[in-house]
Amino acid sequence: MKKIVFLGILSAFMFSCGSKTEFYIGQEKLSKGLTLYQKGDYKKAKEELKNAIFKSEGLTPAQLMEARFALADSYYNREEYVDAIVEFEEFIALFPTSPKIPEALYKLAMSYMFVSPDYKRDLTYVNKAEEKAQEIIDSYPDSKYVAAAKEIIKKVNEIKAKHTLYIAETYEKYGKPYSAAVYYQEAYSKYKDYIQKDYVIYKLAYNLINSQYQYTHEIENYKQQIKELEKKIDQEKDLESKNVLINRKKLLEQQLNNLIERINNSKEKAKELIASFDKAFPESPYKQQMKNLENESKLQNLLKKLQF
Repeated sequence: MKKIVFLGILSAFMFSCGSKTEFYIGQEKLSKGLTLYQKGDYKKAKEELKNAIFKSEGLTPAQLMEARFALADSYYNREEYVDAIVEFEEFIALFPTSPKIPEALYKLAMSYMFVSPDYKRDLTYVNKAEEKAQEIIDSYPDSKYVAAAKEIIKKVNEIKAKHTLYIAETYEKYGKPYSAAVYYQEAYSKYKDYIQKDYVIYKLAYNLINSQYQYTHEIENYKQQIKELEKKIDQEKDLESKNVLINRKKLLEQQLNNLIERINNSKEKAKELIASFDKAFPESPYKQQMKNLENESKLQNLLKKLQF
Protein backbone atom coordinates (compact mmCIF):
# COMPACT_ATOMS: atom_id res chain seq x y z
CA MET A 1 0.00 0.00 0.00
CA LYS A 2 2.81 2.39 0.94
CA LYS A 3 4.51 1.49 -2.34
CA ILE A 4 1.39 2.44 -4.35
CA VAL A 5 1.05 5.77 -2.56
CA PHE A 6 4.72 6.51 -3.16
CA LEU A 7 4.43 5.77 -6.89
CA GLY A 8 1.37 8.04 -7.15
CA ILE A 9 3.17 10.91 -5.50
CA LEU A 10 6.20 10.35 -7.74
CA SER A 11 4.05 10.36 -10.89
CA ALA A 12 2.29 13.56 -9.87
CA PHE A 13 5.63 15.18 -9.16
CA MET A 14 7.04 14.12 -12.53
CA PHE A 15 3.91 15.36 -14.35
CA SER A 16 4.14 18.68 -12.55
CA CYS A 17 7.78 19.03 -13.46
CA GLY A 18 7.02 18.15 -17.10
CA SER A 19 4.34 20.81 -17.31
CA LYS A 20 6.60 23.41 -15.77
CA THR A 21 9.38 22.40 -18.15
CA GLU A 22 7.07 22.85 -21.16
CA PHE A 23 5.90 26.17 -19.74
CA TYR A 24 9.42 27.51 -19.33
CA ILE A 25 10.48 26.19 -22.74
CA GLY A 26 7.53 28.01 -24.32
CA GLN A 27 8.42 31.26 -22.60
CA GLU A 28 12.09 30.87 -23.52
CA LYS A 29 11.33 30.12 -27.18
CA LEU A 30 8.94 33.05 -27.38
CA SER A 31 11.41 35.45 -25.84
CA LYS A 32 14.20 34.27 -28.10
CA GLY A 33 11.95 34.33 -31.19
CA LEU A 34 10.71 37.86 -30.52
CA THR A 35 14.24 39.11 -29.89
CA LEU A 36 15.42 37.67 -33.21
CA TYR A 37 12.33 39.10 -34.95
CA GLN A 38 12.98 42.57 -33.57
CA LYS A 39 16.61 42.34 -34.72
CA GLY A 40 15.47 41.43 -38.24
CA ASP A 41 16.83 37.88 -38.18
CA TYR A 42 13.60 36.50 -39.59
CA LYS A 43 14.97 33.12 -40.64
CA LYS A 44 15.95 32.12 -37.10
CA ALA A 45 13.02 34.01 -35.58
CA LYS A 46 10.40 31.98 -37.44
CA GLU A 47 11.88 28.68 -36.20
CA GLU A 48 11.89 29.80 -32.56
CA LEU A 49 8.39 31.24 -32.91
CA LYS A 50 7.04 28.04 -34.47
CA ASN A 51 8.48 26.03 -31.58
CA ALA A 52 6.93 28.42 -29.06
CA ILE A 53 3.51 28.29 -30.76
CA PHE A 54 3.21 24.67 -31.81
CA LYS A 55 5.54 22.62 -29.59
CA SER A 56 5.33 24.28 -26.18
CA GLU A 57 2.76 25.21 -23.55
CA GLY A 58 2.04 28.04 -21.19
CA LEU A 59 1.71 31.01 -23.56
CA THR A 60 -0.99 33.48 -22.60
CA PRO A 61 -3.51 34.56 -25.27
CA ALA A 62 -1.71 37.90 -25.57
CA GLN A 63 1.64 36.16 -26.00
CA LEU A 64 0.20 33.76 -28.54
CA MET A 65 -1.26 36.69 -30.50
CA GLU A 66 2.10 38.44 -30.51
CA ALA A 67 3.89 35.26 -31.56
CA ARG A 68 1.45 34.49 -34.40
CA PHE A 69 1.78 37.98 -35.85
CA ALA A 70 5.58 37.92 -35.59
CA LEU A 71 5.67 34.53 -37.35
CA ALA A 72 3.45 35.76 -40.22
CA ASP A 73 5.48 38.95 -40.50
CA SER A 74 8.75 36.98 -40.53
CA TYR A 75 7.53 35.03 -43.55
CA TYR A 76 6.43 38.30 -45.17
CA ASN A 77 9.78 40.00 -44.62
CA ARG A 78 11.59 36.96 -46.04
CA GLU A 79 9.36 37.20 -49.15
CA GLU A 80 7.93 33.75 -48.44
CA TYR A 81 4.51 35.00 -49.44
CA VAL A 82 2.59 31.73 -49.63
CA ASP A 83 3.47 30.94 -46.01
CA ALA A 84 2.77 34.56 -45.08
CA ILE A 85 -0.72 34.25 -46.58
CA VAL A 86 -1.44 31.12 -44.52
CA GLU A 87 -0.22 32.70 -41.29
CA PHE A 88 -1.88 36.11 -41.77
CA GLU A 89 -5.20 34.43 -42.65
CA GLU A 90 -4.88 32.34 -39.48
CA PHE A 91 -3.94 35.36 -37.38
CA ILE A 92 -6.96 37.36 -38.60
CA ALA A 93 -9.29 34.40 -37.94
CA LEU A 94 -7.93 33.78 -34.44
CA PHE A 95 -7.55 37.39 -33.27
CA PRO A 96 -10.19 39.50 -35.07
CA THR A 97 -10.07 42.26 -32.44
CA SER A 98 -6.29 42.64 -32.44
CA PRO A 99 -4.98 46.18 -33.05
CA LYS A 100 -2.64 44.54 -35.56
CA ILE A 101 -5.51 43.57 -37.90
CA PRO A 102 -5.15 46.54 -40.32
CA GLU A 103 -1.43 45.83 -40.74
CA ALA A 104 -2.15 42.11 -41.14
CA LEU A 105 -4.78 42.85 -43.81
CA TYR A 106 -2.40 45.16 -45.67
CA LYS A 107 0.44 42.64 -45.68
CA LEU A 108 -1.97 39.85 -46.58
CA ALA A 109 -3.23 41.89 -49.54
CA MET A 110 0.33 42.59 -50.64
CA SER A 111 1.21 38.89 -50.32
CA TYR A 112 -1.68 37.99 -52.61
CA MET A 113 -0.43 40.59 -55.10
CA PHE A 114 3.09 39.18 -55.00
CA VAL A 115 1.98 35.58 -55.66
CA SER A 116 -0.53 36.48 -58.38
CA PRO A 117 0.44 35.51 -61.94
CA ASP A 118 0.59 38.05 -64.76
CA TYR A 119 -2.52 39.75 -66.13
CA LYS A 120 -2.99 37.13 -68.85
CA ARG A 121 -3.85 34.42 -66.34
CA ASP A 122 -6.28 33.76 -63.50
CA LEU A 123 -7.17 36.73 -61.27
CA THR A 124 -8.12 34.80 -58.11
CA TYR A 125 -5.23 36.16 -56.05
CA VAL A 126 -5.70 39.67 -57.43
CA ASN A 127 -9.36 39.54 -56.36
CA LYS A 128 -8.28 38.36 -52.90
CA ALA A 129 -5.89 41.29 -52.62
CA GLU A 130 -8.68 43.69 -53.56
CA GLU A 131 -11.00 42.10 -50.99
CA LYS A 132 -8.48 42.55 -48.16
CA ALA A 133 -7.60 46.11 -49.18
CA GLN A 134 -11.27 47.04 -49.35
CA GLU A 135 -11.78 45.59 -45.86
CA ILE A 136 -9.17 48.03 -44.51
CA ILE A 137 -10.99 50.96 -46.13
CA ASP A 138 -14.44 49.84 -44.98
CA SER A 139 -13.66 48.55 -41.48
CA TYR A 140 -10.66 50.65 -40.45
CA PRO A 141 -11.15 54.06 -42.13
CA ASP A 142 -8.85 55.80 -39.64
CA SER A 143 -5.98 53.35 -40.10
CA LYS A 144 -2.66 54.53 -41.45
CA TYR A 145 -2.94 51.69 -43.99
CA VAL A 146 -5.96 53.18 -45.81
CA ALA A 147 -3.84 55.14 -48.29
CA ALA A 148 -1.78 52.03 -49.07
CA ALA A 149 -4.98 49.99 -49.44
CA LYS A 150 -6.26 52.47 -52.02
CA GLU A 151 -3.02 52.09 -53.96
CA ILE A 152 -3.49 48.32 -53.95
CA ILE A 153 -7.01 48.71 -55.36
CA LYS A 154 -5.66 51.08 -58.02
CA LYS A 155 -3.06 48.47 -59.01
CA VAL A 156 -5.74 45.76 -59.02
CA ASN A 157 -7.85 47.82 -61.42
CA GLU A 158 -4.86 48.33 -63.71
CA ILE A 159 -4.34 44.57 -63.82
CA LYS A 160 -8.04 43.89 -64.41
CA ALA A 161 -8.13 46.45 -67.23
CA LYS A 162 -5.15 44.79 -68.93
CA HIS A 163 -6.72 41.37 -68.39
CA THR A 164 -10.02 42.45 -69.95
CA LEU A 165 -8.28 44.01 -72.95
CA TYR A 166 -6.17 40.88 -73.37
CA ILE A 167 -9.35 38.78 -73.60
CA ALA A 168 -10.84 41.25 -76.09
CA GLU A 169 -7.72 41.20 -78.25
CA THR A 170 -7.59 37.40 -78.12
CA TYR A 171 -11.18 37.10 -79.36
CA GLU A 172 -10.41 39.62 -82.10
CA LYS A 173 -7.31 37.68 -83.10
CA TYR A 174 -9.28 34.47 -83.51
CA GLY A 175 -12.08 35.98 -85.59
CA LYS A 176 -14.70 36.57 -82.89
CA PRO A 177 -15.44 40.29 -83.30
CA TYR A 178 -18.73 40.35 -81.41
CA SER A 179 -17.19 38.60 -78.39
CA ALA A 180 -14.23 40.97 -78.63
CA ALA A 181 -16.62 43.93 -78.62
CA VAL A 182 -18.26 42.66 -75.42
CA TYR A 183 -14.89 42.80 -73.61
CA TYR A 184 -13.84 46.13 -75.13
CA GLN A 185 -17.14 47.51 -73.84
CA GLU A 186 -16.47 46.02 -70.40
CA ALA A 187 -13.00 47.55 -70.31
CA TYR A 188 -14.42 50.97 -71.17
CA SER A 189 -17.35 50.72 -68.74
CA LYS A 190 -15.48 49.35 -65.71
CA TYR A 191 -11.91 50.60 -66.11
CA LYS A 192 -12.25 53.93 -67.90
CA ASP A 193 -9.54 55.51 -65.75
CA TYR A 194 -7.04 52.74 -66.49
CA ILE A 195 -7.16 52.47 -70.28
CA GLN A 196 -6.41 54.53 -73.38
CA LYS A 197 -10.00 55.54 -74.04
CA ASP A 198 -9.78 56.51 -77.70
CA TYR A 199 -8.01 53.25 -78.57
CA VAL A 200 -10.65 51.16 -76.81
CA ILE A 201 -13.54 53.07 -78.44
CA TYR A 202 -11.93 52.60 -81.85
CA LYS A 203 -11.49 48.87 -81.21
CA LEU A 204 -15.04 48.60 -79.94
CA ALA A 205 -16.43 50.29 -83.06
CA TYR A 206 -14.21 48.20 -85.34
CA ASN A 207 -15.43 44.92 -83.88
CA LEU A 208 -19.05 45.98 -83.76
CA ILE A 209 -18.92 46.95 -87.45
CA ASN A 210 -17.54 43.51 -88.28
CA SER A 211 -19.70 41.51 -85.88
CA GLN A 212 -21.44 39.60 -88.69
CA TYR A 213 -18.23 37.75 -89.55
CA GLN A 214 -18.40 35.88 -86.24
CA TYR A 215 -21.74 34.38 -87.27
CA THR A 216 -21.34 33.82 -91.02
CA HIS A 217 -21.22 30.03 -90.83
CA GLU A 218 -23.84 29.86 -88.09
CA ILE A 219 -26.28 31.97 -90.11
CA GLU A 220 -25.72 29.92 -93.26
CA ASN A 221 -26.22 26.75 -91.25
CA TYR A 222 -29.54 28.02 -89.87
CA LYS A 223 -30.70 29.04 -93.34
CA GLN A 224 -29.81 25.62 -94.73
CA GLN A 225 -31.63 23.81 -91.92
CA ILE A 226 -34.71 25.99 -92.42
CA LYS A 227 -34.67 25.31 -96.15
CA GLU A 228 -34.46 21.56 -95.57
CA LEU A 229 -37.28 21.70 -93.03
CA GLU A 230 -39.51 23.57 -95.48
CA LYS A 231 -39.10 20.70 -97.94
CA LYS A 232 -39.91 18.14 -95.27
CA ILE A 233 -42.98 20.12 -94.16
CA ASP A 234 -44.29 20.18 -97.75
CA GLN A 235 -43.77 16.46 -98.11
CA GLU A 236 -45.09 15.38 -94.70
CA LYS A 237 -48.63 13.96 -94.77
CA ASP A 238 -49.07 13.21 -91.09
CA LEU A 239 -50.48 16.30 -89.34
CA GLU A 240 -48.82 15.67 -85.98
CA SER A 241 -45.41 15.10 -87.58
CA LYS A 242 -45.89 18.18 -89.75
CA ASN A 243 -46.59 20.31 -86.65
CA VAL A 244 -43.41 19.04 -85.03
CA LEU A 245 -41.44 20.11 -88.10
CA ILE A 246 -43.19 23.50 -88.18
CA ASN A 247 -42.33 24.14 -84.53
CA ARG A 248 -38.72 23.17 -85.14
CA LYS A 249 -38.60 25.57 -88.09
CA LYS A 250 -40.02 28.39 -85.93
CA LEU A 251 -37.34 27.78 -83.32
CA LEU A 252 -34.56 27.93 -85.90
CA GLU A 253 -36.05 31.09 -87.39
CA GLN A 254 -36.14 32.71 -83.96
CA GLN A 255 -32.49 31.82 -83.36
CA LEU A 256 -31.58 33.17 -86.80
CA ASN A 257 -33.50 36.39 -86.17
CA ASN A 258 -31.77 36.81 -82.82
CA LEU A 259 -28.37 36.69 -84.51
CA ILE A 260 -29.44 39.12 -87.23
CA GLU A 261 -30.84 41.50 -84.60
CA ARG A 262 -27.58 41.27 -82.63
CA ILE A 263 -25.59 42.13 -85.74
CA ASN A 264 -27.86 45.06 -86.66
CA ASN A 265 -27.76 46.44 -83.13
CA SER A 266 -23.98 46.15 -83.15
CA LYS A 267 -23.73 48.16 -86.34
CA GLU A 268 -26.05 50.88 -84.97
CA LYS A 269 -23.93 51.11 -81.83
CA ALA A 270 -20.80 51.39 -83.99
CA LYS A 271 -22.37 54.26 -85.96
CA GLU A 272 -23.07 56.13 -82.73
CA LEU A 273 -19.47 55.69 -81.59
CA ILE A 274 -18.14 56.86 -84.95
CA ALA A 275 -20.43 59.92 -84.99
CA SER A 276 -19.34 61.08 -81.53
CA PHE A 277 -15.64 60.20 -81.78
CA ASP A 278 -14.24 63.47 -83.16
CA LYS A 279 -15.94 65.52 -80.49
CA ALA A 280 -14.93 63.19 -77.68
CA PHE A 281 -11.33 62.77 -78.84
CA PRO A 282 -10.38 65.72 -81.08
CA GLU A 283 -6.63 65.00 -80.83
CA SER A 284 -6.82 61.22 -81.18
CA PRO A 285 -4.41 59.43 -83.53
CA TYR A 286 -7.31 57.07 -84.36
CA LYS A 287 -9.46 59.70 -86.11
CA GLN A 288 -8.54 58.48 -89.59
CA GLN A 289 -9.17 54.85 -88.64
CA MET A 290 -12.61 55.83 -87.40
CA LYS A 291 -13.25 57.63 -90.70
CA ASN A 292 -12.28 54.45 -92.51
CA LEU A 293 -14.77 52.52 -90.36
CA GLU A 294 -17.48 54.99 -91.32
CA ASN A 295 -16.75 54.38 -95.00
CA GLU A 296 -16.71 50.63 -94.42
CA SER A 297 -20.07 50.83 -92.69
CA LYS A 298 -21.56 52.74 -95.64
CA LEU A 299 -20.15 50.16 -98.06
CA GLN A 300 -21.63 47.30 -96.05
CA ASN A 301 -25.04 48.99 -96.11
CA LEU A 302 -24.82 49.46 -99.86
CA LEU A 303 -23.89 45.83 -100.45
CA LYS A 304 -26.74 44.74 -98.21
CA LYS A 305 -29.23 46.79 -100.26
CA LEU A 306 -27.86 45.36 -103.52
CA GLN A 307 -28.45 41.83 -102.22
CA PHE A 308 -32.17 42.62 -102.01
